[in-house]
Amino acid sequence: MIPATQITIVRNLYRSRELREFRKWVEVYFERADRDPDDVVFDAEGAQSARSQINRMLPRVLGIVRAAGIGSPPGLDTTTDPGQILGRLEVLHRIFHARPGDGVDQQIYDLLDMAIGVYDGDKPVALVRSINPLYYAGRILSWLGRGPRRFFSALGFGRRTTLDDARLARLEDVAARLAETEDLIDQRFAALQDHQAQQRSNQAGQIAELAERIDFVERVIAAPRKQGYIDAPREQDHTTPV
Repeated sequence: MIPATQITIVRNLYRSRELREFRKWVEVYFERADRDPDDVVFDAEGAQSARSQINRMLPRVLGIVRAAGIGSPPGLDTTTDPGQILGRLEVLHRIFHARPGDGVDQQIYDLLDMAIGVYDGDKPVALVRSINPLYYAGRILSWLGRGPRRFFSALGFGRRTTLDDARLARLEDVAARLAETEDLIDQRFAALQDHQAQQRSNQAGQIAELAERIDFVERVIAAPRKQGYIDAPREQDHTTPV
């Protein structure tokens, strides 16, 4: 899935809406799956319906959260920094095992809120990215750069059982160079986008300054003439002899 910092406004809005809807279903599940003092679920039918909806949305939500860049891979040791546990994706797999008081429900809410914040914060940039032709040109070039690797993979050249070590090393070297080329293209287009944005900002500042000057001139011209000023002498049609 494309990272959150490289998508257009349409995908940004779609992912943000998916996260909010998923969070709503999680809240519904926790509310209806709560138990009374007799250890009986309050609304078993409603909890089951919410659980079914969560299971259908969970694969997409995992990819969306991972694309936001806040979920650490499963199994990564984060005990040295307790704050990082808020960004671990495995808490989403523990939705149906959460119990009141164990804090898992709050970790799930925190993770979803952080992901929503990432997409909401990137909306202005995603809007600019959506109308920038350089973005689409970069995507096309990146796709073309990945074409040879996909072609070799489709032909089965990536299988170790059919290639010797030397040929496999050469193919891996070619794939690494293609990956470096793709990264270089992305970096160049990102630099061009930044340069273009800076130029547009400078042009906007110059236009604003020019508008202020024009407005000042118009106000000076339109201002009423003050009393006491003497008009400049008019030119005479004839000259007086000296």
